[in-house]
Formats: sequence, structure tokens, C-alpha cells
Amino acid sequence: MSNSPLSRQKKKSGSLIRIVFWLSLVLLVARLIWVLPAAFDHHRAKQESTRTETKVSAPSQAKSSP
Repeated sequence: MSNSPLSRQKKKSGSLIRIVFWLSLVLLVARLIWVLPAAFDHHRAKQESTRTETKVSAPSQAKSSP
């Protein structure tokens, strides 16, 4: 009874699910590694643009309020 077709199908199905899960996890991690450098560069550029924007606007506000 332990070698019934149903138990074999569950075993194959379980291993297939496990393979698909690990493959998806590997692809997700690889995608994250691929995107991270560009995301950090974008974040750094955005921070620098906001810093220069505040530096430019701050002196003009100080002059206009005498």
C-alpha cells in the first residue's frame, strides 16, 4: 500500500513545489542584487539635489526678510 500511485504523486508534487520555491527565491535575490547599486546611486543623487536646492533657496529667503 505504501507504493500506491497516489503517494508517488504527492512525493513528486512536493519536490516540484520545493524546486519552484527555491528557484523563485534565487531569482528574487538575484534581482535584488542587480537593482541595489542603481537604487543607491539614485538615492544619493536625489539627496545631493535636495541639498543644493536648499542651499540656493536659503540665502535668498534670508535677504528678503529685513
